[in-house]
Amino acid sequence: MKPEKTRIVFDCASKFQNVSLNDEVYQGPDLTNKLLGVLMRFRQNHIAIMADIRAMFHQVKVSPGDQDVLRFLWWPSNDMSKQPDVYRMGVHLFGGTWSPSCCNYALQRTADDNQEDYHSETIRTVKRNFYVDDCLKSVGNVQDAERLYTELTELLSRGGFVLAKWLSNSPSLMNRIPDEHKCKSAKGVDFSYEALPVERALGICWHVEEDCFSYISLCSRTNLTQNVVY
Repeated sequence: MKPEKTRIVFDCASKFQNVSLNDEVYQGPDLTNKLLGVLMRFRQNHIAIMADIRAMFHQVKVSPGDQDVLRFLWWPSNDMSKQPDVYRMGVHLFGGTWSPSCCNYALQRTADDNQEDYHSETIRTVKRNFYVDDCLKSVGNVQDAERLYTELTELLSRGGFVLAKWLSNSPSLMNRIPDEHKCKSAKGVDFSYEALPVERALGICWHVEEDCFSYISLCSRTNLTQNVVY
């Protein structure tokens, strides 16, 4: 959860006359990489890199023939006494059961369509190191990290995707990335002299300086008895 961020989510599971939009739409194949697999591959090499696709679902268009089922009402100035305006979504939305499948397909299709133009490791990164819109990747040296940053940015832009919130435990790479493309905690930091931040990586705290994970465990205050233990 990000308490400082507000995001409109459409409740496509909400029922009217016992039917919801999600009930009537195919979910599609599960193209999302396994969370544990992405995290384990993130630990393979010395230089770790993390980035995020900006508003991923909103970069993938809905076919014009399907847009009418995504109509919604919006009251101007939040005045519920007025007649609402009728809009329809032209892109995939948060809350639709089909959205992850469609957007993951669009991401992977971008890699497939451009695989002849980029290094095989860049293509493999799109296929294996994304968990929906989050990229977690590790490489063996700074040269590979800098090439991956350049190629991955260019490749995804061909599909209309913008990679942002970059973070790495390589000061050399971080000093190369423009501030507007870095994660919030890394902006304005001179990584040649200042300590690297702590950032969340798929729900786990990543201590970038030490390159290790930590998590917060909420222990129950219930008094332990033999019945509770067993």
